[in-house]
Amino acid sequence: MTYALALGPFTTALRDPQRLVLQVDGERVADVDYRGGYNERGCAERLSRLNLDDALHLVSRICGSASHTHSLAFCQALEALLELDVSPRAAYLRSIGAELERLSSHVQTLIALFEALAMGQVAARLTRLHGSARRAMKAFSGKPAMPDVCLPGGVRQNLNDQQRTETLQVLNEVNQPLFQLIGKVIDQRAVLRRTVEVGVFSGEAASQFGARGPLARAAGVAADVRIDQPYAAYQQLEPKLVTQDGGDVYARVVVLLLESLESVRLAMRALEDLPAGSAQGSTLKALAKGEGESSVESPQGRLRYHVESNGQRITAAAIDPPRPLDRLTIRTLLNGALIDDVPLIIVSTNACAACAEL
Repeated sequence: MTYALALGPFTTALRDPQRLVLQVDGERVADVDYRGGYNERGCAERLSRLNLDDALHLVSRICGSASHTHSLAFCQALEALLELDVSPRAAYLRSIGAELERLSSHVQTLIALFEALAMGQVAARLTRLHGSARRAMKAFSGKPAMPDVCLPGGVRQNLNDQQRTETLQVLNEVNQPLFQLIGKVIDQRAVLRRTVEVGVFSGEAASQFGARGPLARAAGVAADVRIDQPYAAYQQLEPKLVTQDGGDVYARVVVLLLESLESVRLAMRALEDLPAGSAQGSTLKALAKGEGESSVESPQGRLRYHVESNGQRITAAAIDPPRPLDRLTIRTLLNGALIDDVPLIIVSTNACAACAEL
């Protein structure tokens, strides 16, 4: 029996509005038609019509799960344009913010993954850890999300001793439970049975389609901007590269779990080694003529900002975000898959249309 099954544009398997039409033969997917574009806002084009304050406000609100990452990339592009230095303390604070945001995003994806696996107890434990990650973000920035941390040349607000102590305390509460959870689920039969050789995305396909972030690293692609082109304080913090070779849902689960633990380690180390001194950035009143570019590692992969200026204002901007799902990628992931595995496979890609369709 063959039939068509439509998913989206709004469904629990998709974080943002996207639409899939599956051609199903028996119990397996025979073909997929993918449609995005529901969330396009023309953000890059709008930057050239805004003053710098409004431009920073816009980029920091493109994506709720990567707001700090977007503002960091934008500020670094402006700093490259102006040849503006950032103090060591500000660089560390920016890295802490990025790792707290990565932790929150990855754990949120893992919650959805284990819910799709019908493993409610694991999902509940991850939900508690996600709450702790949000508390760490609030202790660090004053809010359970971080859209307003970065300013050109530094950060908007320095970290006082009480905030530093509270953030470290919350991360200590996350570290051991997360480590124990990984040890418990990483070789659990129920997880292996449902995820190994499911939704396979090979390293060759990942390279050919330009995949980034955890999706690519789970297919053996050893690429991470924090390591390949260190920015902020990552040269001092020395992140560990997390890769898997399987390219299946299991590999993606392992990468997300281990990267979450690594984010906790990096944030704690940065807080413990936080340099003294000023970290204050400032609102720019003028720009130099020329162009600047910056790449950072968002929770979904490499994010690049490019800005051009006539010396008074931004005249052109380009944003190159990770795009976990497109027509070719989704076909590769889903063709031949059991229909019951489709939500699990989609969730495992950590897809974010808010970043991809900006």
